[in-house]
Amino acid sequence: MENQTRVAIGIPAPNYLITTHQPPPFIATYPTPPPAQQQSLSCPPLFIITSILIIILFVSLAFTGFYFTYQQSNPPIIRIESIVAFNITNWLITLSLKNPNKYASIHYEKIQVSVSEFDDKWRVICPVDEFDQVENGENLMDVDVFGLVDSKMVEVVLKMDAVVCLQAKYMQKQWQMLEVDCGVVVVQPRMNTTVGRSNRCNVRLR
Repeated sequence: MENQTRVAIGIPAPNYLITTHQPPPFIATYPTPPPAQQQSLSCPPLFIITSILIIILFVSLAFTGFYFTYQQSNPPIIRIESIVAFNITNWLITLSLKNPNKYASIHYEKIQVSVSEFDDKWRVICPVDEFDQVENGENLMDVDVFGLVDSKMVEVVLKMDAVVCLQAKYMQKQWQMLEVDCGVVVVQPRMNTTVGRSNRCNVRLR
């Protein structure tokens, strides 16, 4: 029996006619929160950060005010500027007061200037109106003195007491007693003397 070989002859099918069936791709979807919910989720972190920054700023200002008011506050610089003796019972004393503090103002009240004889036989107390002094400010304070003992020449002790308040911005007021001792001054009738800035008084805060 003869072997029979069959050969199939034909034209191959084009590629676009060959189709394959593949499963559709899987697409995961998640629910999207509404816009109002998204805004509420982003607000708390921003609010917390803003609050922390405000607290840090407030603490920094408070510490700065405390440092410059309580640690760096200096008493005023007080000098006898001039003394005018119209007669031995009528004087005009001018005091120079300078605030050396850069960050604190000074308020003066209950001011009393006392003039007494060197051996303290008599004393005259002169009240002065209260006033304010800005940072690094300088003021001249006139004191009218009446009722002194009649004499050709007298040695007097000049002192001043007051209640002062040192205050910096954003800080609580600091009240202190001011004690000033200008030492012994020789005064003669019809004397018009400019003492100058060399005669500096001793000043103490307590």
